[in-house]
Amino acid sequence: MTDLKLTVIKALEKHRLDTSLSEEERPDHLLLLSAEYRGSIELPEGVSALFITDNPLIAKEVLADAADWLSVVLIGVPEDAETLDGLCELWRSDEPSDYLHKRYVRLVKALKTAFDADFYARALTVAADTVPDMLWFKRSDGIHTLVNKQFCEIVHKSREDVVGKDHFYIWDVPRPAAGSADNSCEESEEAAISSGSTVVFDEPVKTKDGMKQFTTYKTPLYDRFGNLFGTVGVGHDVTNFSNMGLELSILVENLPYPMTIFTSDWKAMKMNRGFVELAGTYSEAQIAAFDYRAWKESALTPVEGEGTENEYEYRSGDEVRRIILSELEILDHFDNVSGYFVTVQDITYQRAYESSIIEAANTDILTGIHNRRFFYSALTGLQGKRFTLLYMDIDRFKAVNDSFGHDAGDDVLIVTSRLIKEMFPGSICCRLGGDEFAVIDDQIPLEELTGRCRVLEEKVLKAFEKYGLGTAISIGIYETDGSAADIDAVIRQGDRKMYEIKKLHHDRLEHK
Repeated sequence: MTDLKLTVIKALEKHRLDTSLSEEERPDHLLLLSAEYRGSIELPEGVSALFITDNPLIAKEVLADAADWLSVVLIGVPEDAETLDGLCELWRSDEPSDYLHKRYVRLVKALKTAFDADFYARALTVAADTVPDMLWFKRSDGIHTLVNKQFCEIVHKSREDVVGKDHFYIWDVPRPAAGSADNSCEESEEAAISSGSTVVFDEPVKTKDGMKQFTTYKTPLYDRFGNLFGTVGVGHDVTNFSNMGLELSILVENLPYPMTIFTSDWKAMKMNRGFVELAGTYSEAQIAAFDYRAWKESALTPVEGEGTENEYEYRSGDEVRRIILSELEILDHFDNVSGYFVTVQDITYQRAYESSIIEAANTDILTGIHNRRFFYSALTGLQGKRFTLLYMDIDRFKAVNDSFGHDAGDDVLIVTSRLIKEMFPGSICCRLGGDEFAVIDDQIPLEELTGRCRVLEEKVLKAFEKYGLGTAISIGIYETDGSAADIDAVIRQGDRKMYEIKKLHHDRLEHK
């Protein structure tokens, strides 16, 4: 991973914008700089820039000479952006400064994500070209999306000519008739996909240089949702067996992940540098004496859970890493096991990214507690079980917004969320939208929950005395033994009880 050097340049006449980032807001590997706008933008090579202005004329001037490394943002109205080609984003000028700051934080993270994606694409291409054998990536429909230099040399075509083409075009072989199964390449890929892991094949291929024999390693590729999107393959030319041992050593050493080839009795034959560092076997004597099964038992901890087959954790210094360990049989011509092919894939960052995506999808962005989506998911998981629903609504919330502005309204929502979490720390606390909240609990007795609700009402009332509007919270308490017909029925009961309390609060306020 490399750092993104991002220079922020502001040309603001009517607005104030805080472009500093807190530790929580700043993405990793980001070097944030600032510069003044003096009628032009000149930066050293290797530095990207984010230009923010509220003057459409200045934006137009900057965009006229904009380069790929420059992103331009205008704070204004939609009409201002109609003639601004290449504008990165338009931020509405009537939004509060804290919302503009949030937009700024999201944009910086998006620029960092785009920078990282470009970095990984370049790194993948270089890694592919490092492999001395054919390497290719295919979509699920058989179209090649990336090939390495060795692949291009063997098929006598350029990379540009290969990408976007299928097997028949690349190898200059006749396309089989519709319904024909005369495609060994397709059959081997289907076998790899059906197994769900790397599979080794011996495949003869007719090339412009004559018939060649390849040992191919094909592996299905899945996205983060578990959907198949293609395959990756490595083809080792074994037509000439005289240099097979040397070529095998080169292949193992240059693959960009830890890998070892074992004999049928699990003695290490070939171990690359990545696996040496993982296992701590640095000398030839240590590699020869390496006990793989004992190491696996002592150093790796299986990860339990759905979709975690062959997934393990291991400690690297003070850090716990997450890996996928693949153990594949190597079969001889008579289908006897002649050895094992073991690879390690580090998925630590992938799992962390998946967790962050799931958390973001289930969190209310303003208050930081769970959102409506998570609320319904949690209720669905409790269907048929005993639990208590606390359905809440803030009294006189609209009056706060109307009298003191949306910043004050947001403050009411944030403070109320904090008080709810403080009163129900072990429960599921959610903001359903607007000024509606809910708490789900299946552990605390009803009497204790009722008492906590009374304390919460007092805390909320006291917190917003400064507005002088009687801002409080109405809480409907509904306990179900799991016999409710559906989740919506539970919500309706909670909502009904909440409005009963709300009416009491309203009547009490009216008679003061």
